[in-house]
Amino acid sequence: MQSILLLTLLSIAAAVVTVTASADVLDYSDDDYRAVAKSRNFTGKVVLVTGSSSGIGEGIVKLFSVLGARVVVTGRKEADVHRVAQDCQRLSPNKLKPLEVVADLTKSTDLATLLDQTIKTFGKLDVLVNNAGIYPATTIGQTNLLQVWDQIFNIDLRTVVELIHLSVPYLEKTNGTVIDISSIAATAPMIGSLAYNSAKAGLDMLARVLALELGPKGIRVNSLNPGLTKVSDFPDDIIAKYSKATPLRRIGEPLDIAKGVAFLASTDASFITGANLVIDGGLVYNIGGFNTQ
Repeated sequence: MQSILLLTLLSIAAAVVTVTASADVLDYSDDDYRAVAKSRNFTGKVVLVTGSSSGIGEGIVKLFSVLGARVVVTGRKEADVHRVAQDCQRLSPNKLKPLEVVADLTKSTDLATLLDQTIKTFGKLDVLVNNAGIYPATTIGQTNLLQVWDQIFNIDLRTVVELIHLSVPYLEKTNGTVIDISSIAATAPMIGSLAYNSAKAGLDMLARVLALELGPKGIRVNSLNPGLTKVSDFPDDIIAKYSKATPLRRIGEPLDIAKGVAFLASTDASFITGANLVIDGGLVYNIGGFNTQ
């Protein structure tokens, strides 16, 4: 008798939970569901992408331009910055002219200038994408290890922290978002990549800590972890080697990564913060096989 009573009570409880959950879902209007179809419309949004004069960063600013955003193109070489800016304006539905900023991100004055020009030109900042990075080989025994270590950490981690620090007051006004371009190297150790692996692991943790700190301010912070991505003319043997190790049998393209960034910046990801989005074709599961000496 007691067993029957217990089962009855459990059934009633389950029914209450189901009804409550259904009621919660029904609280959303039809327009909320229809809005998902427009989630990649960034018209009126301002997007700043570091390292956007080539490679993955170039792909990101081009896609945001297609999606209607006003973009900031920045890099160290004026000719490359201008070339990408011209492409962005051509791709923009309303032919919006990007802001072009030549900057050395290792210099605090250049970082301040980059943000100041963005606000002066567009009046706000909605999306900050920290993409710039370097990846020289490092091992514990090399003679110039600490010199190269400092270079990598300075560009791949310190400048990210500094630019976010400068941007928070503006992102708070727009309920903005920060997306840091990390790497599968953050979780998959690789021989010859001592400093890069360590810096990217720090970048992933940075996103998690800042998600806690900045969430109450309405700012989301996430990192995106690419695998091998074609940002230059890789030798055919390298492409073949990594393609074979990738379950989807190809290496990544900048547009693959840009699509992930657009998702994390979109309203579809409005309840996502402190996450690491891996976009690598599954390479992370096989990359350990390259660790031979």
